[in-house]
Amino acid sequence: MSEKLKVGVIGTGIIGKAHLRNYQQIADAEVVAVCDVREDEAQRVAAEFDVPHVFRDYRKLLAVEEIAAVDVCLPNVLHCPVTCAALRAGKHVYCEKPLANSAAEARKMLQTAQECGKMLAMQLGTVFSREARAAKWLIDAGLLGHIYYAKTSHYRRRGRPYVDGYATPIFVQKKNAGGGALPDMGVYHLGLMLHLLGLPEVDTVTASTFQELDMNEERRKLSGYDVEEMAVGFVRFRNGVTLFFEESWAVHMDAGTGDQIMGSQGGLRLEPFTFFSNVHGLDGDTTFDLNGFEYRQNAYDPNWAGYSSSQQHWVWAVLGRVPQIRTDLIGVKVCEITEMMYKSAQQHREVRAK
Repeated sequence: MSEKLKVGVIGTGIIGKAHLRNYQQIADAEVVAVCDVREDEAQRVAAEFDVPHVFRDYRKLLAVEEIAAVDVCLPNVLHCPVTCAALRAGKHVYCEKPLANSAAEARKMLQTAQECGKMLAMQLGTVFSREARAAKWLIDAGLLGHIYYAKTSHYRRRGRPYVDGYATPIFVQKKNAGGGALPDMGVYHLGLMLHLLGLPEVDTVTASTFQELDMNEERRKLSGYDVEEMAVGFVRFRNGVTLFFEESWAVHMDAGTGDQIMGSQGGLRLEPFTFFSNVHGLDGDTTFDLNGFEYRQNAYDPNWAGYSSSQQHWVWAVLGRVPQIRTDLIGVKVCEITEMMYKSAQQHREVRAK
């Protein structure tokens, strides 16, 4: 493989443009082709980002031999078929979150990657934040002791796609997006917790979903809005850890409580980053200089930069410079839990993993 990873981006909408801007900051990646069914927009985006090849049909992009990796930035319903086609065409695949619209599709993507001997990753920026890297550092060092409980709680005051003024109707249609706040934003925080907790096996899930707040009636009709604006869940893992989960696009409240992990020897709050402990009977709340930590880690470890962002990590992992954080496995687990949450909410009961 060449020193630079040659990338093709499929989808030049809001997410595709964001990914393209990120690739401009990665010296080891070169976007050589873009594709979109809106060919005029693909041409415009290609000119803006100096991309030499433009396609309307993603199959033609997959036929370009120099492309080693594909970035899938399409509506959720298309993640599985396009990703599987790319893998079978011999490309590594970086897929926008969520991995798929169902657990079965997510598992199919993972199986296809394994059969084709190619790498698969899901965009999961939360795992690569300074706070997440510092939290993983402390957890792996054993400073929390036995972890038994975690919480993740995040609210938007009024941030539903399209009906609250931004993005397109496809984000609020279950047939295309798979759901609402849960697969759109919840994936970031549920995925982060699964990563920090070591990707434990799920035992049971209890959940409720809500769609309660008013919205612009014209946009409600135009969008076909049929997804939840808020999801609340309670997950028990087989190793004894329990996770409380809240995610909302729109709620009459100022903010959630963020991400917290509690252990027998210490606790962590990621926002603002604080380590809670007890030393010989003295309770202590410790803050850290995360900028200084990052500076020193970059000085000590030449590979630390390979974990600075989701796309940077993906590029370096494909190039063989760092071991891959398996966001594909996290993505599958998120889809499985999401599916169980919807089932629990619909049936008003606890759901047990198979």
